[in-house]
Amino acid sequence: MQELGGPGGKTIPGARGFIPLIRPSVGEEELEEVRSVLRSGWLSQGAKVRQFEREFATHIGAKYAVATSSCTTALSLAIDALQLKIGSEMVVPDFTFPATANVVIRAVSTPVLVDVREDTFAIRPSETAKALGKKTSAIMPVHPFGHPFETDELYELASRKGIEVIEDAATAIGTKYKGKLVGASRRAVCFSFHPRKLLTTAEGGCLVTDDKAVYERAVALRNHGQVADKRGRIKFRYNGLNYRMSDVHAAIGIAQLKKTDSIISSRRRQAELYNEILGSSKLDIQLPLEEEWAYHTYQSYVIVLGKSLPTNDRIIRVLKERFRIETQVGTYSLSLQPSFRGTLSVGTLRTSRLLYRRSLTLPLFESLSEEDQVYIVESLASASRL
Repeated sequence: MQELGGPGGKTIPGARGFIPLIRPSVGEEELEEVRSVLRSGWLSQGAKVRQFEREFATHIGAKYAVATSSCTTALSLAIDALQLKIGSEMVVPDFTFPATANVVIRAVSTPVLVDVREDTFAIRPSETAKALGKKTSAIMPVHPFGHPFETDELYELASRKGIEVIEDAATAIGTKYKGKLVGASRRAVCFSFHPRKLLTTAEGGCLVTDDKAVYERAVALRNHGQVADKRGRIKFRYNGLNYRMSDVHAAIGIAQLKKTDSIISSRRRQAELYNEILGSSKLDIQLPLEEEWAYHTYQSYVIVLGKSLPTNDRIIRVLKERFRIETQVGTYSLSLQPSFRGTLSVGTLRTSRLLYRRSLTLPLFESLSEEDQVYIVESLASASRL
């Protein structure tokens, strides 16, 4: 493979621009939608939020959507709307962003951490089964990086135990399990619209459900717990909070929805190219897996560094300082974070802890060029030798 840069393959500082981890696909369509909101004079939750909710629910194949300020608040809203018992236990993968377990703690309940698969990074059904006990009220599995978890197995477990499933689908917009979009025909699935996601509203999230009672409680709880009677008089039925999305954010989402399919197609092509380049590089790495029953959207392109390579913290630093490329860990092992010290867990969590030190997220976004991808892989190879 031909080296880029200066003589001997050494990168010349400043020879090319900085490559970020993500660059959102936004343009004139989003600007025009936001302008329409600004011209209307209504900036808080209003008509644009309702439009976005309708369109997002239709896109996913769900009956109802409740737009929120983030995926974290959507997860919190799901716990409250499902009326899960205070002081219960909820099973959470150890390899995830802290928000997944934080909402459990904030609900005055206990997360129970379990290990994940080394290839798909998804929660292990076998470990989940071991974590279920008399106090378990829910399983909170994560669809990792755009690949679905083993949905049938986990829902069967939950059904046998009579407990709920709250899906953390922060990275799973457009992801499919056995041909069916994540979020369709479920009681509680939560999405993120952070700028790193395939569809962004700058900041925002959404709870989707097919359960009317869950939907109605969520709508009220999102807005301080208020409900209007038949005469339009406001009463506060629940102790809710402000989890609302603004019309400004929803307007961006409306424009983004029209682009989602093309963004996913682009990312899948780029993932294939990464697979090809990395596969021929002879680097000691594990490529992302797409199971035969899965449709991977590659919200993040995550590899695993082999034992012959430095740990990810060193690679991340070298790529940024010497090659002007932003990379990141896949995600976090919660059991190794100070805020989760002493949290209940099942087993050794060996895989999760290994992935925390060895997983690496490479840049992936629609405007990333083939030349950029070649440069990233060659820079990774160089960084691995330093």
